[in-house]
Amino acid sequence: MKKYVLEYIDKSESRAARGLRISAEYFYALDRLAPVKSNGVHLVSVFGSARIKEDAPAYRDARRLGTLLYDNGFGVVTGGSHGIMEAANAGVADGIAVELKKKYRHLTTEQIQKSAVFKQKLKNYSVGLCISLPFEQEPNPYLGVEATFHYFMIRKFFFATLSSAFIACEGGWGTRDEFYEILTLVQTGKAPILPIVYVTDHPQHIKEDCAYAMKRGFISKDDLSLLNIVPSYKKAVEVVKKFYTTVQSLSYDKPPHVQVFLKKPLTKQQQNTVSRMVSKQYADLFAGGVKFYNDRFELRDYRRRSYGVIRKIIDAL
Repeated sequence: MKKYVLEYIDKSESRAARGLRISAEYFYALDRLAPVKSNGVHLVSVFGSARIKEDAPAYRDARRLGTLLYDNGFGVVTGGSHGIMEAANAGVADGIAVELKKKYRHLTTEQIQKSAVFKQKLKNYSVGLCISLPFEQEPNPYLGVEATFHYFMIRKFFFATLSSAFIACEGGWGTRDEFYEILTLVQTGKAPILPIVYVTDHPQHIKEDCAYAMKRGFISKDDLSLLNIVPSYKKAVEVVKKFYTTVQSLSYDKPPHVQVFLKKPLTKQQQNTVSRMVSKQYADLFAGGVKFYNDRFELRDYRRRSYGVIRKIIDAL
């Protein structure tokens, strides 16, 4: 019976079967990625072109990006393919190998990469959310955990729920789709504020696009605060580190309030900075003002307009 049900879901073109396939894919991914969601590692999504070759400077930079993220305590989640994605996952593997080599000096790098401890760390820190396409190759070999999707929408849902930050390198329409998707989710409050970084040594194209949208009134000036455009992978990691030096997480679970959970209590000076911004610059957005606790502060009665304002308050810390 199971065989025939699976064949029906896989081969049928009916709308009913498509709905079943979407549901099945969601629960399949929940199961595959459950260990990743529960291990406490902050994962950073790295987007970029699959067409970048191994000998390209962009590939080498993305590999260094993966290593630098790992060295700073972050894991990496990519689309699981080649190019920039492979490079970022490979960088994580490099970082793990170097770390373990210091501990197990009697082992060769090849022996370390075959060890159980290396494989477990790779499972915690290197994730691939693959997509089944007729022209895509096999997943890259540096993934500790991978899930393969048929539907982009389910795949993007898991990018959004797994990730603590997003770093987009140069790429094509797929990269732009993922990049603008997460910007839209954060801009509209469908996902909590987190670092969103675009890495490029030719920033004019993205800056002009944003400036044009703002000039036409399609986005607000505050929306631009949701995005950091940086020239290098090192600057990208600095943005992510700086954000999580102060912030543990954000929650919109007690509407109309926004809760910002902290790594450590705010100093009196930091509290004064937040209070001044809320009362003088954004009083129209936070009718209830701000309330401070030991582990968080709460922006009260938020009139949900521009979430870029909340990012500005966090950046001021």
